[in-house]
Amino acid sequence: MRKRELLTSIVVLGLAGGLQWSSPTSASAASRPNWITARSAIVMDAESGAVLWSHNPDEPLPPASTTKVITALLALQSGRLTESFVVSRTAAQAPASKIGLKPGMTMRLRDLVYAILLNSANDASIVIAEGLAGSVPAFARQMNGLARRLGAHSTHFVNPNGLPADEHYSTARDLATIFRHAMRHPMFFEIVSTRSGQIRPTSGGARPISLRNHNRLLGEYPIEVVGKTGYTRAAKRCFVGAARSGGRQVTFAVLGATDLWGDIKKLLAATFEDDPWPLVQPADLRVASADNKGVASSGDREENRAVTTRYAVRLGAFRDYDAARRVSSMLERRGYSVRLEKERRKRRAAYRVMVGGFADASEAQKVAQDLRRSHHRVGVSVVQH
Repeated sequence: MRKRELLTSIVVLGLAGGLQWSSPTSASAASRPNWITARSAIVMDAESGAVLWSHNPDEPLPPASTTKVITALLALQSGRLTESFVVSRTAAQAPASKIGLKPGMTMRLRDLVYAILLNSANDASIVIAEGLAGSVPAFARQMNGLARRLGAHSTHFVNPNGLPADEHYSTARDLATIFRHAMRHPMFFEIVSTRSGQIRPTSGGARPISLRNHNRLLGEYPIEVVGKTGYTRAAKRCFVGAARSGGRQVTFAVLGATDLWGDIKKLLAATFEDDPWPLVQPADLRVASADNKGVASSGDREENRAVTTRYAVRLGAFRDYDAARRVSSMLERRGYSVRLEKERRKRRAAYRVMVGGFADASEAQKVAQDLRRSHHRVGVSVVQH
């Protein structure tokens, strides 16, 4: 499927007086508990990660197969997509949903990623875990490490597929954060935008395996919606994804729903179609495009600063651009969102490596603590921007 370039996201400039959308107990959610059926939900600006609306976003819940987003991201970042992995007996015996892999088959990693994101294949997830890390527990440690680097600090994974397990949990905020980063990988976007296809074993079988995306809204709804579904009895119905209409794009997560598609349509209508959030009138919002520096192009400047205040982690000040670029590239390979900032010092330029932004200072401090351990020779600090 043809890759499509993601458009610049919106920046929300105005909020209703006294209403805190980013609060887990916001007035909008608390006053209308039956507005959606989900136990937890969140809508974020796709570019900045700013929370536009939330309902219990930090409640730890079973994420079901939305877990497979981070499994896919680790596979895509591995550099081993053309390699073939052997299907073990353990993988073949995984419960449904599955694609019927047999012990001894070999499957290309790229095809396995398609299988877990489209068909939510539990057997393919275990093949990925065993092929990349040697075992499911070892792969789960990689999953948790990547989650921390992406800023998902209230998440703990113990398997690659989201089947019910003790100590396997996440939050709507964390899952939306992970998905926001995954969408920056062009192949991830290509896969979740695919409606159907076929894959074949590289050995041990010749029959093609048909795949079909479980996302009911893909290509069937006026707003472009991509994402990953999930369901278990404990988790109920879940979804994490992104939506785009015109030049506006958001990332969102819905956990514990009984009417999943109805909930998603309500969230998208409130975001894109002037159907307001509970207790918020359309006139209370002023939306403007963002320029390449992430600075609002219109609206009251003082109000803009209050709403869009973010935190970032700053690493050092490099005189040499190439040195700053090397540090930046290394952090990007580890999954961080990184940018370089140039500043003028007397007659010489200096380059700062910036990680983030983050919605609050505590989240930035956690990332800074991790970076101080790995970059102890470089000054690491949290700054507002």
